[in-house]
Amino acid sequence: MKKYLMTIMAVLTTAGFTSCSNEVDMFEPLTSEKATIDLNITNDEVMNTRADVTGEALGSWFAKVGEGDWATANTLEGKTYTPGTYTIQVGNFKSAAEAMPNNAAGAAYFTATEDVTLVKGTNTVTFNCGTAKNAKVTVDWSGTAGVSGLTMTNVAASQAANTTSTPNTPARTYTYSAGGEAYFYAGAEVTFTINYTYNNVDKTIIKKITPAAATQYAFNVSANSNGTITTLTITYDDGMSSGGTTSTEIDAATGSESTTPSNGD
Repeated sequence: MKKYLMTIMAVLTTAGFTSCSNEVDMFEPLTSEKATIDLNITNDEVMNTRADVTGEALGSWFAKVGEGDWATANTLEGKTYTPGTYTIQVGNFKSAAEAMPNNAAGAAYFTATEDVTLVKGTNTVTFNCGTAKNAKVTVDWSGTAGVSGLTMTNVAASQAANTTSTPNTPARTYTYSAGGEAYFYAGAEVTFTINYTYNNVDKTIIKKITPAAATQYAFNVSANSNGTITTLTITYDDGMSSGGTTSTEIDAATGSESTTPSNGD
């Protein structure tokens, strides 16, 4: 009988200790190996300026280790993992969609994913996120000021959902109400609708581009010395070379898009 009671007491003591210490596994071998991560991130800004992200700066980045949840990258310090190979993803946002909320201007999106083998002890893991994975488009129609009868309303931009890209991208819209800049998914066509009034008549011009990643485009609306209005200029600079210019004009006499644009700037 005494032997039986002692066995019961031993089980209860073990159960009680385990329930009070949920971070300690009573039955884990004391010699079990653990791995920790020392994370560093490097990225290139849109105009090819390199930035190193370490220490406290990691608090504004995110990381996902294996099947774990997304967490701020600085919280990886001190966490332990069983040695092995993990797919680790980092980014300044958890996804491109979070970097570019619908109807918002958005921000440049940097990310990288690698299979990393963690061994016992501290593992220094460095990610080079490279350049932005999305594109930036700026709009400026200040050059239309003072043009008689012409009033710019806005420039409405839209991208259809892209189910063929990896990962799939949702539909995106953004309206430039006073110029400025916004970001769009790379590789998916963007439709820009230029809305304006001419002599109190509502008019539109539609233009389309397919932006490339880490590339900046500019839409400039201005008047030239010939009395016509250059409504759209598309240029880009990806830090290496120029992609040229595309222009269109509004006929100052009719207020419609000119079918024979002048060569003047």
